[in-house]
Amino acid sequence: MTAQAETKKKGGKLKIVLALVIIAFLALVAYRAYEYFQPKQQEAAVIVNVKTEKAVKETISESAPVTGRIQPVEDVAIVPLAQGQVTNVYVKVGDQVKKGQTLFTIDSSAVAASVSQAKAGLDAAASAYNRMQTLYAEGAVSAQDFESVQAQYKSTKEAYNQASEMLSNYTVTSPINGYVTSLSVSVGSVAGGGMAGSVANVDKLIIETSVAESLAAKINLGDEAEVYVASVGKTFTGKITSFSPIPGLGTLTYPLTITMDDSDEIFAGMFAEVHLVSDYALDALCVSSDAVIVKNGKSVVCVLQKGTTIPEFREVEVGIDNGERAQILSGISEGDEVVYSGQQYVTEGEAVNVVGSENAGGTN
Repeated sequence: MTAQAETKKKGGKLKIVLALVIIAFLALVAYRAYEYFQPKQQEAAVIVNVKTEKAVKETISESAPVTGRIQPVEDVAIVPLAQGQVTNVYVKVGDQVKKGQTLFTIDSSAVAASVSQAKAGLDAAASAYNRMQTLYAEGAVSAQDFESVQAQYKSTKEAYNQASEMLSNYTVTSPINGYVTSLSVSVGSVAGGGMAGSVANVDKLIIETSVAESLAAKINLGDEAEVYVASVGKTFTGKITSFSPIPGLGTLTYPLTITMDDSDEIFAGMFAEVHLVSDYALDALCVSSDAVIVKNGKSVVCVLQKGTTIPEFREVEVGIDNGERAQILSGISEGDEVVYSGQQYVTEGEAVNVVGSENAGGTN
C-alpha cells in the first residue's frame, strides 16, 4: 500500500470517530432538553402527627413544697423521780403500752419501811382522834384538847400520804398510750437522776415545719396538704392543725404543724415533702401545660380550626401553671381543640394527622 492510500485510510477513520462524537453530543443535548421540558413532579408532603385535647373549665391549684421529718404526735421521756437499783423490767423497746402500765420497778425497801411506820402512826392517831371526838361530843373534854388531837391526826395523815406518794415513785409507769421507743435500764442497774427511756404515741403522726412570708397569708387551719414520702414513693393526705402568725424566735419563717393519720407504710423519722396550696382558681379555662409553647418570645397554643385538622397558633396569656395543667386567661375559648403533643413540628395552615385526642383535658 502506498503512502497516499495509507493517509486516505486514516482520514476516513478520523471522520467516522468525529461523526460518532457529534452524534453522542447531539443525543445528550436532546435528552437534557427533553428532561427540561417535562412537567416537574411535586414531592409528597409529610403530614405531622399530633395529639389534641379540648380546652375545659376546671379548678386548678398550684402548690409550694416545704420539707420536714415525720414525728409521733406525742413523745414523752421517762424520768424516774426515785433513785435506786432496778428490781424488775416488764417491757422492751417496741412494746405497746397503756397509760399507767408499769414499765419497771426500783428497790423501795427503805421507803417501804418508812411507809409502814407512817401507817402505824396514822392508825394510832386516827384511833385517838376517834375517841377524842366521842368524848368531845359528850362534853367530857375541852375544845382545846380536841383540837390538839385533831391537829395531830391531820399531821400524821399528811406524813403518811407523802410517804405513800414517795413509794409510788419507785414503780415507774407509762404516762401515755404508745410504744416504748427507748429503754436504758435493766435489772440490777441504777435508775434515777436522768432519762431512763421514752414512750411515743403514733396514733397520729405530725410534721413540724415552717413557711416563708410569701406563703404565710395563704395558710388556713384545717386545710388539707399533700405529703409525699420519698422512701415509700407515695403521697398521703395531711391537715394543717397549727399555725403561728408570728415568726419563730430568731427566724423569718412561720411555724406550722401538719397532722396525718397513722399508716402501716410510714413511720416516725421518715423525711417528707409537704405540698401546700399557694394559689388556686375556680372555674378556670385550662389545658395541659405541654400545650403551651414559646414562639418568637411569646406564649402560644396550637389550635385546630373548628371542624378541620388545619392548625393555627394563637398567642395566649397564662395564669396558674402547676406543671401539669395551665390556666389560660385569654387567647382561646372553652371547647377549642388544642394540640398538646407534636405542635413544635406543625406548619400553620398545613393539615395535620390527629393520632390521639382527650375530650376532658389531660394527656395520654
